[in-house]
Amino acid sequence: MIRLQTDGAFAPDGLAGAGILWQKDSDTKQISRVISARDNHAAEFAAALAGFQILNDLGLADNIIQFTTDSKAVVTAMQKRYSHGYGDDLTALLAVADRFKLVFPKWVPEKETHQAHALAQQALQKQRK
Repeated sequence: MIRLQTDGAFAPDGLAGAGILWQKDSDTKQISRVISARDNHAAEFAAALAGFQILNDLGLADNIIQFTTDSKAVVTAMQKRYSHGYGDDLTALLAVADRFKLVFPKWVPEKETHQAHALAQQALQKQRK
């Protein structure tokens, strides 16, 4: 099983970043990535997509994924396979997430995503330098 956690950040000046954290066995990886998004919800979807895409690109699609995020919009959309206003974002996310053996999306409070949040904030700072 792989534990994947993502967080998206969107700044008023239009910059966006993703924090991606995943753990398989005792191996933990962290990525801070610049993304493109139109608002905070879109940033959360883009961060989730980036996380699943990285795992897929690493050839890990035969794994079960325990996915956590502080975005209720992303978790609800994945569970219902529907999103009002973010349908294209959800379609892109599911196109990658559905490649995995099994995905368990779970909402967690913001206080439990501080590492992913810090990585997303780093991506914002990279763009300001």
